[in-house]
Parts: sequence; C-alpha cells; structure tokens
Amino acid sequence: MSPKLSIITIVLNNKQFFEYTLKSVREQSFKEFEYIVIDGGSTDGTLELIKKNRSGINYWVSEPDRGIYDAMNKGLKVAKGEWIIYLNAGDRFADRNVLTSFFKLKNLGEVDFVFGNWYTCNLLKDPNSLFPGFANYEKGAILHQSVIYKRKLHNLYGNYLITPKLIISDYVFFLTIPKTKVFHFDQPISINDNTGVSTAPWSYKQKLAIDFVFGRITALQLAFLLLKFHIPRFDRYLINYFKRNISWFKK
Repeated sequence: MSPKLSIITIVLNNKQFFEYTLKSVREQSFKEFEYIVIDGGSTDGTLELIKKNRSGINYWVSEPDRGIYDAMNKGLKVAKGEWIIYLNAGDRFADRNVLTSFFKLKNLGEVDFVFGNWYTCNLLKDPNSLFPGFANYEKGAILHQSVIYKRKLHNLYGNYLITPKLIISDYVFFLTIPKTKVFHFDQPISINDNTGVSTAPWSYKQKLAIDFVFGRITALQLAFLLLKFHIPRFDRYLINYFKRNISWFKK
C-alpha cells in the first residue's frame, strides 16, 4: 500500500542543519509517510549521518547532481506518496502534529495544492527564536517548505526546471496550478533557516521577473518594487519627491 505522503529532503554538506530536519521528521505524530533523502555527494559527515539514521529513511542516495532542482526531481522520481512535501536540510515542521492536522482537512479530495504559513529562524545564532511568516497566494508569498501538494501535478505540468542560476523553479511550477485547486491551510507548516540561498537578493529579483511574465504585476509595479528594493526607505523617498516636484501633490 502506497504511503499518503512523501517527505523529501535535499542535502549537500550540511550535517549540522540536517540533524534538525531528521529529528523533526522522526517526531511527527502522523506516521503514514515515506522519507526520502537525496544527498549531492557530501563529504562533511552528512553521509555518515544518513547511514546512522537509515532505519528512519525509506530511500536515500548520495551522488553528484546538477543542482537543487535536479536533486528535487530525483526525489520526485522515486516518491510513491499521493502527497509531497520538500523539507530540506535545516527545515523543520512547525510542530509534531502538523501532518496530523493536515490530513484531518475535509477538502483534501477537492484540492491538489495546499500552502500554509511558516516561521523563520537563524539556526547558527538561535534555532528557537522564531519569526512568523504569513502566506499569501495572490502576492506570491509561498514557501515550498510550507507547501504540500499532490504528486500527480507533475504528471500534468512537468518536473522542476533545471536552469543554471535559476532558484525559483518551484515558484514557476506553483504558478501553473489552477487557482481552483489551491487551498490555504491557515497555520504554520514549517520552520525554515533564513540564511539559505533562496533568501539572497538575486532570488527576490528573479521572483519579481516571473511575476511580471505571468502577469501578476505590471511593468510599473515591477519598476517600483525594484527601486524599493535598491533604495532604503523608498516609500518615504517617493512621497518627498512628489511633494517637491508634483504640483497636484502640493495642494
């Protein structure tokens, strides 16, 4: 019998953070899942940690890959669960009952893509100091660690794009899913380290570009958001500019 859920972890030379993820998966009260670990050929002791915990891992592989989305596709290829969540090294479930609560939802037969809220932290400084994040599909505020979706979506819309320096293939995939199949699970699903590559400034710029391509923002909004990103306190700067230079604003 196939598991209800596939939890997939991508890791490369991140033994310290990976231990948090292993512990979180192991402590979930919901047990009808398989756990898949895709290691990119670590040499820092991560592989030894995987072997030490192999009793709690249903499938693992350690070999070089072409980047995070290649590794995610490898996990997808062997996944058997109806539902999938990617919980990568350093990511944790928000609490031990998250999955139990998720599978109690009454509308899981009607939706294919469920996104939830999250917490962020800095694992190096203080793993227990959490900052809440609130999901908003319309504004593109979605984290893949707080998304649980049906595996069949990849049969319909393809796997993750593997493109050099593209770190938003998951976001591109999410936007292809019909809104009628999307549901907001109004509670935190994950806790995520905020020092990862997806928090880099260039990742934010890529996301804005995709929002523009998909028609989620206009060219004017794109320009405004890029300026706001580059100029500290841009909102105040813009208002002061209007006050000085735009006649109708002075009235």
